Amino acid sequence: MSTHSADSVEKPASINFNRQISLYSLAASAASVGVLALAQPAQSEVVITKKTIPIPVSHQGEPHPVNISLANNGIDNFIFILSSGLSFRDLDVHGVTKNDGIVDGGTWSASAMALPSGEQIGPKNSAFWYGYARVESSVTYPTAKRFRGYWGGNPRDKYLGARFQIHGQFHYGWIRLTVTTSKQVHGPILSAEITEYAYETVANKAIKAGAVSTAIAEVPAENKQQQAGPSLGMLAAGAEGVPLWRREETSVQ
Repeated sequence: MSTHSADSVEKPASINFNRQISLYSLAASAASVGVLALAQPAQSEVVITKKTIPIPVSHQGEPHPVNISLANNGIDNFIFILSSGLSFRDLDVHGVTKNDGIVDGGTWSASAMALPSGEQIGPKNSAFWYGYARVESSVTYPTAKRFRGYWGGNPRDKYLGARFQIHGQFHYGWIRLTVTTSKQVHGPILSAEITEYAYETVANKAIKAGAVSTAIAEVPAENKQQQAGPSLGMLAAGAEGVPLWRREETSVQ
């Protein structure tokens, strides 16, 4: 009659148990990697700055420019100037560098387009003008006023399309303007204010005018329920962690 030592009898059971622990460890590790992947912040985000900035009138010899940094990183991208003379008032915008441009209407003197909400601003569907761009112009005659541009008639929810650079890469954004005009000879000539501006954080990605801000993915709340099996720390300890798991099961029961 053959005999087996106690070690030889327990060995297959031990191997099988360790195999199960290893499989559980792999599954748990994969699950944890999946949770970490879901917890990563969104790669693409529309950052909106809501801020009302009146554009003051600049009389001859007294400039009052308004500078805008779309990314709020201390680097100005565009300058607005509302100049005024005896019978005219002009609202202009120009890029700070040769890489900062505004969507151009292409009709006269590089008129800046008044884009409707939802209009796409990007590398494939927008023509940009780099330099001074006329937003709106008014000329007062003895009996009438004349406006030139796309912003006359007090348009609502209109946007300037913009392109600028961050670390040498192009980004796209928009600037929401409120332009007020009046055809009355003795009424307000032309006034303007910036109400908000935005940009897309991913380089070379288009943005829609008036796009809402996107949310960043949040890390899921930690599960506070009692664990049904060994923790990842116990599994990492290998066979030495098994008695700890069994001890916790005994204490729970």
